[in-house]
Amino acid sequence: MKRLVVALFAGLTALYGPLAMADEVYGQIGTEGAGIGYGHPLGSVANVRAEVNGVSFSHSFNSGDLHYDGTATLIHAGLYGDFFPMPSVVPFRLTAGFLIGDDHVNANATSPSGTYTINGVAYSTLGQSIHAKATYPAVRPYLGIGFGHSPLATKGFSMFFDAGVAYGKPHLDFDVPADIVAEAGQANVDAEKQSLQNTVDRYRFYPIVKVGVTYRF
Repeated sequence: MKRLVVALFAGLTALYGPLAMADEVYGQIGTEGAGIGYGHPLGSVANVRAEVNGVSFSHSFNSGDLHYDGTATLIHAGLYGDFFPMPSVVPFRLTAGFLIGDDHVNANATSPSGTYTINGVAYSTLGQSIHAKATYPAVRPYLGIGFGHSPLATKGFSMFFDAGVAYGKPHLDFDVPADIVAEAGQANVDAEKQSLQNTVDRYRFYPIVKVGVTYRF
């Protein structure tokens, strides 16, 4: 897929020819957190861009019979190619690329009562904790649309907007202490893990919406 993206924009460059256009730097905020980036035009209808985004936040959730306190950490780079169907009319674009990084969620099952309910039955925590970690693939494809970043934009400041989705099925690590496994039984622990896996799988499509300011020089 990477070769296809490179070939596409190389072909656009050959078709329209390189133009003496300005590069850009930009800052943004959105569902990826805050980020900065750099863009370079490949002609009148195409850009390539690279950026870095990051955010960390806490989130509590229920899955199966357990309640979790989790922390999501999203830190990744983005490599994108933009195509502008009508750049001289409107700065609308189609964007394809990749997210590259270590995005993950760490979570601990909470137990105010001193018991964990596993597959419908309460068991003592035995003073130990159940931990889970969901990790996205290191490389995820992205498709989206947006306005701004136009190669035909004049030098100076302007605004931009992006909306799209990244895809990647998270890998789940479910760490249950051996004493709790012995108490509850492996089959019940496996059933609880599958419930959490089903919850995690719903987040294989990660929506990306962001706005920002760019400076072309």
